[in-house]
Amino acid sequence: MAFLDEITAVVVNYNSGQIIDNCLRRVGTLKETIVVDNASQDNSLAAIERDYPKAIIVRNDQNLGFGGGVNRGLEKVTTPYLLTISPDAEVEIDVLQKMYEAIEGDPQMAVVNPALEVPGRGDEMWVMGPGEMNHRSADFTAEGAFCTWFSSAAVALYRTEALRKINGFDENIFLYNEDLDLSLRFTEAKFTMVTLPDVTARHINSGSAQPSVKLHWRKSWNFSWGHMYVIRKHVGRFPAVAQALKIIVTKAPKALLYILTFDRKRMVRDGGTTMGAVSFLLGRSPNPRD
Repeated sequence: MAFLDEITAVVVNYNSGQIIDNCLRRVGTLKETIVVDNASQDNSLAAIERDYPKAIIVRNDQNLGFGGGVNRGLEKVTTPYLLTISPDAEVEIDVLQKMYEAIEGDPQMAVVNPALEVPGRGDEMWVMGPGEMNHRSADFTAEGAFCTWFSSAAVALYRTEALRKINGFDENIFLYNEDLDLSLRFTEAKFTMVTLPDVTARHINSGSAQPSVKLHWRKSWNFSWGHMYVIRKHVGRFPAVAQALKIIVTKAPKALLYILTFDRKRMVRDGGTTMGAVSFLLGRSPNPRD
C-alpha cells in the first residue's frame, strides 16, 4: 500500500499508558509515527519506547497541551500528509486509505475527517456552518462526503503544507477549541475541510487520561476559556466579554444549585465552565499544573 509512505501519524501522549497501545498498533504500518510526550508522569513513555522502537519520540519538558504537542511533531514531519489521532482513538488502515484518496484528489482540501464512533453514543460527525463559532454533532444524515467549516483534530488527516502555511495550532490554547481556531484559519486561507460519513474511526471521549473530578473540572474550564479566546481572536473583545458574562450569569447559579443538591457531576461541569469564563475576564491563561 504505497499511500502508507505518504502519511506520518502524530500522537500526543500525556499519562495515556492505559489506552495508547490500541491507537499505536493501528498506525504502526505508516511510514513514520511520531509520539510527542507532554512530560508524562506515568510509565507510558517507557512502555511506548519498549513496544514501538521505530517510533520517533519527542520529549517535552512540560505539558504543552494538544496543539503545542502536535506542533512539535509537525516540525519533524517529512511526508505530504499528517494524521493527528488522540491516544484514545483508533483508525483502521482501510479507513485511512479512503481519507487519503479523498484529500489526495483535491489540492485545496486542507483536512479530511471520518465519522467518529463513540461507545454508548453511536456515530458522530462534528460540523459548523459558515460564520458560526460553535461546533456541534450533526443532526442530519449525509449521503456522501460533504464540506464543513469545522474539523475535529481527534482523528484528522491534514495536508502538511496547508498546516504549515497557517503556522499550525495556536499554542495559546492549552486544550479544547484549538481545532475550532484552526478550522477558522483554514477557512480564512481559502482551504476546504471535508467529512466522510461512510468511514468511521473509534473515539473514547476523555479516555486518554484517568478520570477524576480534577480532570473533568479542568476539561470544562479549558473548553470555556478556549471558546472565549477564539471569539476574541476572530470576532473581537466585546463579543468575547459578552459571551463570558452570559456564561457566568447562566452557569454560576446552576453550579450553586448542584452544590446544594449534592449533584457533583453537574456542579463540576457548570462550576468549571463558570470559572473558565471568570479567568478569561481576569486575563488569566490556562495553567496545566493547576
